[in-house]
Amino acid sequence: MYTEEDLLREIRELMEDDELYQMYERAFREHIYYFETTNYIVLNIYQFNDHGPIHVLLTTRRALELLKIIKKFGIETTAEKLGKPFRWSKFIVAFGALFHDVGNMIHRINHYEFSALLTEPIIDKLAREFETDDWLLLKALTLNAIYTHDEHVPCTTIEGSLVTIADGCDMEAGRSRLVHKKDRVDIHAVSALAIEKVEIREGNEEQPILIEIWMKHLAGVFQVDEILTKKVKSSVLSGKVRIRIYVGEEIMEKVI
Repeated sequence: MYTEEDLLREIRELMEDDELYQMYERAFREHIYYFETTNYIVLNIYQFNDHGPIHVLLTTRRALELLKIIKKFGIETTAEKLGKPFRWSKFIVAFGALFHDVGNMIHRINHYEFSALLTEPIIDKLAREFETDDWLLLKALTLNAIYTHDEHVPCTTIEGSLVTIADGCDMEAGRSRLVHKKDRVDIHAVSALAIEKVEIREGNEEQPILIEIWMKHLAGVFQVDEILTKKVKSSVLSGKVRIRIYVGEEIMEKVI
């Protein structure tokens, strides 16, 4: 369904920043073993969904899509509020999404803490390369986006919120963020397999972010409520996100 090369191409187009993209692609290829190892552990030990290279690239692409939308609607990012250029936000969102899940290599429990711990030296190096003066702040904001991607950790920045919401959108055709055993037939598994497509679009002034979801049957609503809704509520963008669900001829909407 998704390929690394297609997602990298889309990320490059969304970034509109060749220097940043070159750093991102290099980091992805240099550390791909981390993403593959994370995926091996999640698939074989916990026996559930993809957390590998495709997931981190897809999360990056969606986080950048969200960033582009809020920029169009005039919502200032946290970096901008701190007097920094908008490209800082692209850096934070891109590398926050890229490295958010590698803590699973240590353990699933509190993996978001381990992700920040493991990637600190990597983010340190990247931040120093990207920003010569205030690299420490850039590093802190990026680690924040990694740490707060889990719905159990309240977001404190716009950039971290975008990574969180993007992570929650990865639930198409069995790509659920919801833990479910592949050999078990229950509401978790049925719901995870019900969702066919997720797309991020521009909304309106009140809810700039519109997330459209197509599903085979209503069991997919459980997936939306248990993962995406919780992630949006943990973000600082709660109230600015509209979810539109299509089930056959039926359309449901709600603001989160």
